Amino acid sequence: MKNKNSSFVESSYRTFYGKLFSALFSQFGANYVSEIEDAIQNSFYKSLKSWKPNQVPTNKENWLFIVARNDVLNQIKRENRLKSANHFKSTEETENPNEDLRLKTILFLAKSKNVSSKVKVIFILKNIFGLHIKEISECTLLSQDAIYKSISRAKKDFRQATKDEDFDLTFKQVSENEIAIVEEILYAVFNIGFDSFSEKIKSIINEDLCMEALALAKVLSDQFERTTTKNLLALFCFHLARIPSKVKNDKIISFFEQDRRNWNNDFIKLAFHYLEKPEKLNKYYVEALIASKHMTATKNDIEHWNEIIKLYKIMLSLSNSPIMKLNLCYSLSKAQRMDEAKKLLQIVENELPNEHIYLSLVKANIFKNTQTLESEKIIDQVLKNINQKIRREYILENMSTDF
Repeated sequence: MKNKNSSFVESSYRTFYGKLFSALFSQFGANYVSEIEDAIQNSFYKSLKSWKPNQVPTNKENWLFIVARNDVLNQIKRENRLKSANHFKSTEETENPNEDLRLKTILFLAKSKNVSSKVKVIFILKNIFGLHIKEISECTLLSQDAIYKSISRAKKDFRQATKDEDFDLTFKQVSENEIAIVEEILYAVFNIGFDSFSEKIKSIINEDLCMEALALAKVLSDQFERTTTKNLLALFCFHLARIPSKVKNDKIISFFEQDRRNWNNDFIKLAFHYLEKPEKLNKYYVEALIASKHMTATKNDIEHWNEIIKLYKIMLSLSNSPIMKLNLCYSLSKAQRMDEAKKLLQIVENELPNEHIYLSLVKANIFKNTQTLESEKIIDQVLKNINQKIRREYILENMSTDF
């Protein structure tokens, strides 16, 4: 029972972490971020001890909020930093809030002028979405040590940037750049969920995380009505439509082998609904177009791949992402344009760490017919770096074919 209870609390961690952080942040402000983080951790630890079988609180979020809020107050009192009982908003104003404050908190943090976009993204991934340092490292391509330093710096920067400011979180006076930062964050969160390397889940999909990103993107779209956000929603929906076919019998099914009859047609219709052509091209629109081309193609022949290559080249004019370069590299190989693929691969190798899994798989795939031993050596190294059972099995079964 203890393991079952631990698993239950652990699954609640990511579900509630961001909501708890946002509610506490709105009450205590940027001066107490470290105390808020510690308090949330402590509240989950206490839940492990207190939530016995058949004795789980009806309102788990409210239970965690009350425990965490009291913990923050006790920490501040111990440090003699609490000047008066009226220093913060009352419990009645914040306890068990009906409103999800995460998006408003993200926008508030995005407004901080003296904090770099990179630091904002890292801080929000950890504290609003409850991502672990390892997960953030995998999606940002930064070392775990660099991420720890960025988070520490972020606390100081946010404290300074928000000094003497009102901590009422609103949707007012939000700039285009701030919305773009939020879109980038939601894009990163969705991708982490859609292609998860977590060893704690049997699948490669963290569907809850994907749906969290979708829900917040929908609120963002409704609030500001930006075409870029609609295009981001379209991209999310195209990917979500394929989830029913992405894994079968605990085995990964490659895109081109998925049973399209099992795709979610409601998500596909929703994706095309959101796929609105912008006045100025943006990367979400082009990436959503690529997804739609793949999903509606009747053949995956050279002609199809040449069309995909054109779109990826447009994409790279909008975003100089090494991952998009890898996607282009793979597409070039599928179109039998190996010289171009190898030339681009050399460029990407200077932009990504040698142990990067996707880079290694693309490289092994390109080399498999001309440099077989090198390809096998790369695959062996990839397997040493992956502990996720479902992904290891997929690579072992498909190492001689396309991944």
